[in-house]
Amino acid sequence: MSGSGGGAGGTPPGRRAGEVAAWVSAITAVLGLLLAVFGVPLVGGSAANRSVAGRADTAASAEPSPDASAGSSDSSDSGSADASSPSDSSGPSGSSAGTSAPSAPVVPRGWRRVQEAGLTVAFAVPDGWTRTRRNDIQSNWAAPDGAHEMSVKRDTSYGATSGAAASGQLAWYRDTARSSMAGLRAVRHTTRQNGRDALWLEIDYHWAGQSGPRKRVEVFVPGTAGRVYQLLIDTAATPAGLAEQQRLFATARAQLLIDAS
Repeated sequence: MSGSGGGAGGTPPGRRAGEVAAWVSAITAVLGLLLAVFGVPLVGGSAANRSVAGRADTAASAEPSPDASAGSSDSSDSGSADASSPSDSSGPSGSSAGTSAPSAPVVPRGWRRVQEAGLTVAFAVPDGWTRTRRNDIQSNWAAPDGAHEMSVKRDTSYGATSGAAASGQLAWYRDTARSSMAGLRAVRHTTRQNGRDALWLEIDYHWAGQSGPRKRVEVFVPGTAGRVYQLLIDTAATPAGLAEQQRLFATARAQLLIDAS
């Protein structure tokens, strides 16, 4: 009796085609499942368009704002917090070999520039403010209503670095007999000012014999010849006063030119 179709043990062609189709369908289903679960290609080791480099760069460059710690009740003056001020974009001041002195920044509306040649410093004050004191090391100014005071100082008394100057100035402030400041609490922050490493202080205090709280913010930036420049804004610690103090401090820092001829 003659056999039929493909010989003994053979598989009909239609059946083979069906088996191949089944295998292809199974493999496709497995690949689809892997992609759905892991969301990644099987080659390359990472998901497409998911680089973390940008996030790492952002985290490395992010710095807290000094506004975040304004009004802090931290009583320690030995710690520091990395902080940058909105005015930190001010460029290097003074001239050095191969560089030229920086040009003065544009004075904002409502302010005017002051040149204190004897102190080798230039700065700006709001319109209407008047000078209350000037000597060999400092120039003091006051708002018309007396709500805010500004002082620009150039000194060598406490050392040539911002840290030494800040520590020396704080020690003087704590001597109530000389400074008339009492209940003093200070927090120091590292920053950049005029293109140099600097410090700024938040100081909460009250005048001796008075209970009204006050706040002083003060930046220390090293200059040439061992001199350290100081810029401070002092005000009564009311909500409105503190908000205005922050604005004044940021603008005054942006306008400060040290080692100015």
